[in-house]
Amino acid sequence: MRICILGGDGYLGWPTVMHFSARGHEVVAVDSMIKRHWEAVVDVAPLELTPPLQDRAAHWYKKTGKVVEVVVGDIATDPELLHHLFRDYQPEVIVHYAEQPSAPYSMMNQNAAIHTQQNNIIGNLNVMFAMHDFCPQAHLIKLGTMGEYGTPNIDIEEGWIEIEHKGRKDRMLYPKKAHSLYHLSKVADSNNLEFGCRIWNLSVTDLNQGVVYGIDTPEMDNDPELRTSFHYDDIFGTVLNRFVVQAAIGNPLTVYPKKSS
Repeated sequence: MRICILGGDGYLGWPTVMHFSARGHEVVAVDSMIKRHWEAVVDVAPLELTPPLQDRAAHWYKKTGKVVEVVVGDIATDPELLHHLFRDYQPEVIVHYAEQPSAPYSMMNQNAAIHTQQNNIIGNLNVMFAMHDFCPQAHLIKLGTMGEYGTPNIDIEEGWIEIEHKGRKDRMLYPKKAHSLYHLSKVADSNNLEFGCRIWNLSVTDLNQGVVYGIDTPEMDNDPELRTSFHYDDIFGTVLNRFVVQAAIGNPLTVYPKKSS
């Protein structure tokens, strides 16, 4: 298959690139590298320095003989990039990781909140419109988050819920109650994607997954030139990865690392 991975430089994106490439699929990885800029802004770094995406793709080719095409560009600010890519490449599957991934970052200040919402929501809309216009038969796999739901006092259903109110019934998306502006951007993405499926007949899998953790996959093969970006800090580090590092060095587990203002 022809697979386009948006956010291919990231913690999840790069292992996904290698996973599909190793299985013989034709893969193109797209990234603006802006996550590296955000890391510098808040003065954090991965556990180990991660080679640039282009270097990892070149090393992957040297090691496996498999080509990964790398496209550098920002899908939130340059919709033409997606137009050209989807028209010329005609992906069969699009994996969308290319969003600002941190709830703490989104709550740091007004500028971070606005940037998170603009980057995530507009980028996702650009993907939707490019699919509609240039590759409507493609299947989009979009990374959401379990945090879209918040912590309701009723069971969380699989996407949809049957409602009966004042004698009438309907089926609708399960209501979301996000706890950060990052999570709210994901809620908006989910609503926009459902709308695109309903009016354009797009094919979308919207994953509302729990915490992803770990530092290695079989394709990395303990090769430092193929490592992914493992964060353990209180901005970009997922809670389980942070707990593992803190436990390993004997530090207290920071359940609430910083207070949002």
